Amino acid sequence: MLFDVAEVKKEDRLIEVIATDIADLAMMGFGSVKNCISVSNALIENYTHVHFNIIRTKSDLDEIIYRKPDLVFSGIKYVIFNGLEITKNRADKIWISEYMEEAGINYTGSEKDAIELEFSKVAAKKRVEEFGVNTAPYFIAKPGMYKSANELPVNFPLFIKPLLEGDSKGIGSDSVVYDFESYQKKVQNIYALFKQPVLVEKFISGREFTVAILGSDFNCEPIALPVEIIFPDKNSANKILSYNIKKENKEKVIAIDDKDIYKSVVSIAKNAFIALGARDYGRIDIIMDGNNCPYFLEANLVPGMTQRPRPIDCSYFPRACFINTNFTYQETIHKIAEIAFNRVESNIKQKRVGLYA
Repeated sequence: MLFDVAEVKKEDRLIEVIATDIADLAMMGFGSVKNCISVSNALIENYTHVHFNIIRTKSDLDEIIYRKPDLVFSGIKYVIFNGLEITKNRADKIWISEYMEEAGINYTGSEKDAIELEFSKVAAKKRVEEFGVNTAPYFIAKPGMYKSANELPVNFPLFIKPLLEGDSKGIGSDSVVYDFESYQKKVQNIYALFKQPVLVEKFISGREFTVAILGSDFNCEPIALPVEIIFPDKNSANKILSYNIKKENKEKVIAIDDKDIYKSVVSIAKNAFIALGARDYGRIDIIMDGNNCPYFLEANLVPGMTQRPRPIDCSYFPRACFINTNFTYQETIHKIAEIAFNRVESNIKQKRVGLYA
C-alpha cells in the first residue's frame, strides 16, 4: 500500500513502515497492522512517499532493502519466519535493527545491543545498576528451583512477572505474594503459560511513573517527558499495573506537579536510557517508595503507539508527549522520524569535520 502525497511543502523522502499480522511478534513492540497504519497516516502529513508493509517472510524484508528507503519506521523488534512455535527465548530471531544496519538502511529506534538488553528485564536491570541507577532487589526463578521461603534470595513481599514479556502480560492481582505457597503457584502459572523463567522482585508499593524519552538532535542529552499513573482503586494495598487494567484503559495518566519528584523521575529515566545505550525514543517505567526514592522498573524501546480519538487515551508514549508538550499523535510520530534523520545527518557532518581537522 503506497501513499503518495503531492503537497509541495512535504519533505521528499521515502519512508517504509513495518508491521506484522503475527500477533505474538506484533506484541513485541507496537507493530500491529492497525497501529502501523496510524503511524503511516501520521507520516503522510509530512513526507512525500510512505510505504506500508506487512512482514510475513524474509523476502518482504529484502524488498524493503532493495527500494533503499531514506528511513525504516519499524514497530517490530524482531521476526521469526519458520513454522515452529513462536517463543521469546528462541535463538533464530532476525532483529530488525541489525538487519537494517547491515544493509546500510537508516531506521528508527535503538540498535540491536540496546534492544536485546531491554528484551531481557534482568539484563536491563544489571546494566542500569552498573550506572548507579536504583532497582529493586531481584532474582530469576523456575518451578522447583527453591524449596522453602528460607532459600529465596529476597524476602517477602515479592512481585512476580514473566522475564521476557511486555505490556504487563502475566501480571495480575496474584503477582504480589506474601508467602511461599503463593510464590510457588504464581511461578508455576507463568512458566506454564509463557514457557520462560520468571523475574521476582522485592515488591515496592508506591507511586508509579512512566517517562517518554525523545533522543534529542545532534547527540545532545535526551528529553524526558514524565507522567504519573493513577490506578483505578486508589485505596488498594497492592497497586499494580495489571494486564487487564492496561487492556481496558482503566488507569489515568497525569502530569507531575511536584518539582522535586519531577526532577528525580526525569533524572533516573534519562540515566537508564543512556545506560542501556538507547537512541531516538523509548519509554522508562519507574516506581517510587514511601520515602520518594525512585526505582527503575523496566524499559520499552519500541513503546506502544496506539492512536485513539482523544490524545489523553492513546498509548503511554504519545500520551506523555501530549501531556508535557501538547504534541498531537501526528507531531509525536513526525518528531521520531525527524530525530532519526537528524541523527544520520549529524554523523555525516561529524565525519566531514574529522576528515578536514
